[in-house]
Amino acid sequence: MTVIGIDFGTTNCVAAAFNNGEVEVLELDDVPAEWAPYGFSKVIPSVFATDEDGRLTFGWEAKSGTEFSGNRFDAIKRLFASQEDSAFGDNGSSVAVEEAATLLFAEILRRTQSRTGITARQAVITVPANSKGRARHRTKICAGMGGFEVLSLINEPTAAAMAYARTHPDARRYLIFDWGGGTLDVTVLEAVEGVFIEQASSGIARSGGLDFDARLSKAITDTTGIKSEWSTAQKRSFRLEVERAKIHLSSNESASVRMPDGSSHTVTRRRFEEIVEPLIQESAAPIERCLRELNVGPGSIDALVLVGGTSMIPAVRNFVQDLVGTNADPDVNPLTAIAEGAAIAAAILTGENSENEFFVSTEHSLGTFAVDSSRGEIGFSEIIPKSHKLPAKATSTYFPVSESQTAVNIDVVEGDPQTGDFVTLKEWEVSLPISDGQRGFDLTYAYDVSGILTVTAVDQATGHVILQDDVSYGMATDKKQMAKVAQKARNAVNSGTLSPSLTNSNSELDPQSAELAQKAEQLVIPYLDANAAEHITKLVQDLKSCHVGQEAAKRDELKNAMQPYSFLF
Repeated sequence: MTVIGIDFGTTNCVAAAFNNGEVEVLELDDVPAEWAPYGFSKVIPSVFATDEDGRLTFGWEAKSGTEFSGNRFDAIKRLFASQEDSAFGDNGSSVAVEEAATLLFAEILRRTQSRTGITARQAVITVPANSKGRARHRTKICAGMGGFEVLSLINEPTAAAMAYARTHPDARRYLIFDWGGGTLDVTVLEAVEGVFIEQASSGIARSGGLDFDARLSKAITDTTGIKSEWSTAQKRSFRLEVERAKIHLSSNESASVRMPDGSSHTVTRRRFEEIVEPLIQESAAPIERCLRELNVGPGSIDALVLVGGTSMIPAVRNFVQDLVGTNADPDVNPLTAIAEGAAIAAAILTGENSENEFFVSTEHSLGTFAVDSSRGEIGFSEIIPKSHKLPAKATSTYFPVSESQTAVNIDVVEGDPQTGDFVTLKEWEVSLPISDGQRGFDLTYAYDVSGILTVTAVDQATGHVILQDDVSYGMATDKKQMAKVAQKARNAVNSGTLSPSLTNSNSELDPQSAELAQKAEQLVIPYLDANAAEHITKLVQDLKSCHVGQEAAKRDELKNAMQPYSFLF
């Protein structure tokens, strides 16, 4: 069985397969000629778009196709860790973040099967090392809804280290500098008998190629004068020109940017480096933090591995090499190394690769807020420490502050006790049973290899379970909604048409249509034979998913089909 590793990136996605002892990076898209010279043949842009007729497309066609300029969605991964629930297209239309990500995963699966013949659905998905529980959970849920059986989530730096170690087995301490389109992660790992143990990790949650593009765009428009009358298509075309110029400057001393008015603007590498210098300087902080945490200095790293598209910029590479005191290996492909490592991890988990080993660990401390009785102050109480091997399970005992309390608040908190950076993932108000004895309760956290946390609280006096729940986010709290989204996404990628019901463009039926659909579902369909029921069910679905402006025709079609059964309603 071939297993898959997926680097789900802000700007690009990459998939790799482990088969017969070898790792193969899969070609899931056809790179346009103007992008081909820059080494993008193995990536699929993390973009999807629709045209005026609802035709759905992904990857390079969605990114650069002019007919899709009005309704295009990208940089979905950046929204995973935020509190935002909707992603917005170029024309202002919106789609739930989980739905957008599910579409991308479903398309990756479809292309893996159709273009490579690989039928296996098992996969390891990579996530930024410093992403917290919300982003990890959403990644796993969306990959699952897209059709993958997620064996595990693995940190991107760990995956990169595994790919590097396959050809460099003697290195012991690695510094992985992972700067992609949306996030910067710096992680130091130690290899001990083939197992990678994270020693220090830091990063910047929103920093990457998108920010470099924004700086360069602003510099150009400040110089040339931006035109307020630019259309959505022209603005999009300009952003693509800027991105390509940035990439071109990694191997050339100048680049020309075509402006929407037909003119061109030349940018030199020196000028570009001046523009982005503040972003490069900011990247020093997480590197220095990791080295300081380990109490080591420059030159103490055996292997410097640079991954992510932003790390390909010469000024970035030189800056990091000087800071770390070690040269990066030029043989590492920054665009594919993470996916290659994920494929190796997947093969280990399925037993196809017995030469290596790895384990998943917690990236942050997990605990709750509790009153410190000695100081009378509320503070963080750790239950599962950082870097604990997964799966992990731990229990701590807590007591209400007052004997007269009838309820307590239980907060699930994730963060770093050293920096004081904490995030409350979920909270409950829990009733306490009446008891004559000491009113304590045992709070248990069970954390699986995918980073999904189950919380259980048991009253000590009675043994009753007073809380049992998992830490879910967004639509993961509604299993019926998840099933609907999964089916819609798969239908969309298979048909090549995005149902308006996946977006908010026609999310509610008018009252007349809603009443007719309800009659069909409750008073007619349950009493028909299979063929008749299937026909009317399809018409109901067509009505619910039709484009704005088509409801009247779809409603009449359903009404005519229901007429022979009018005695039922």
